[in-house]
Amino acid sequence: MQAASFGKRKTAPFMLAPAARRDRAGNLRHSAEGASDLYGGIARLPLVTLGLIVLLVLVYWAEAHIAFEQNHGSPPGALTLTALGGLDGALAVQGEWWRVFTAPLLHSSLGHLLGNVLALFFAGLVLERLIGPTWFAALFVLCALGGAAGSLALNPANVVSVGASGAIVGLLAAAFVCSFLFESEQLRRRMQKISLRFLLPSLMPALLPIGLTSVSHVDYGAHIGGAVAGAAFGFLLSEVWAEAELTPPFRRGALWIAVIGIAAASLSFAFVATRYSAYAAQQDIFIPEQELPRSADDAAARSASLVGSYPRDPRAHLFRATYFLENRNLAEAERQLRLGLEERDVLTVLPSNIRRSLQIVLSVVLVSEGRKDEAKTLAAPFCGGASVTEFRRLHQILETEGVCA
Repeated sequence: MQAASFGKRKTAPFMLAPAARRDRAGNLRHSAEGASDLYGGIARLPLVTLGLIVLLVLVYWAEAHIAFEQNHGSPPGALTLTALGGLDGALAVQGEWWRVFTAPLLHSSLGHLLGNVLALFFAGLVLERLIGPTWFAALFVLCALGGAAGSLALNPANVVSVGASGAIVGLLAAAFVCSFLFESEQLRRRMQKISLRFLLPSLMPALLPIGLTSVSHVDYGAHIGGAVAGAAFGFLLSEVWAEAELTPPFRRGALWIAVIGIAAASLSFAFVATRYSAYAAQQDIFIPEQELPRSADDAAARSASLVGSYPRDPRAHLFRATYFLENRNLAEAERQLRLGLEERDVLTVLPSNIRRSLQIVLSVVLVSEGRKDEAKTLAAPFCGGASVTEFRRLHQILETEGVCA
């Protein structure tokens, strides 16, 4: 049979028949020693991949069973994900750095988890047995951090990001780059086909006009960050990979990266554990996920009852304020917004866009009351950034009135 090789390097062990190996001249020969050396490489399962899959499943099981939004086993809501370490940009900047390590291990639904598990399994089949388990684990850590960086850099403030997709897209990008090492066109194309089958749907929508804030709630910022990290590290590995080596060098360094990643994730979940009780103690304050309004009309119709039932939830006051604003009752709208903003401790638990939304609506109310100087002071922190999607019209009013230059 024709042996497949990558570039000038020796044959990848899982691509050969058990008794085949190359000598130093690059010619195939058969021997019992070769069978012993290579059979383990063929039979070996991608154990790091399988271990990561088990870890992700166990973490999701824990999410579903300690979620604030009980029914047991139901998908965790945004509040639970924030409490468990979802990547909220504002909280991360305020010192909760550990969220970059917890968020890649969390998932928002069973469908989200299953999609990522499937992609991770194929990434492991393609890449782990090529570069070895140590480098595969190290790349997962590095690509997860790249995905977190992309999420923080490219997402608006109202996104709480979770999921391993940034790391997985990075692994697939690394596999695509490493595929060019293969001398065999057939194997190179097979590796590229598997990689692109997952990479294209993960990256292409970010290039469309709807951009990164697609209604699908997919974190394309994490996908882009992970892909850039994976492609970069895949290229570096291919450059330092010696011709005579079956796997990349510096495996001890890769092991340290993996160990530091495990330690950082463990420490980060310890931070989550110390804070989670504070979130849980406040769960009765918040509107349950299933009771949140599904539209602006629904919010207006139920705003009075929501304020009555959940008087400390700033979102209830926001819904009520927008109702009064639409009905030209500026004084009552301002009162509701200030009540919401006074709940400072509660706002730290909610996604950061809630405070921003309260401030945007209050700025519009102040402008409408002729208090433009107060509105400018209040609006200054967010005038230079991207407008919150659901309040883009109000943001435009502030620009028209000269509050946001």
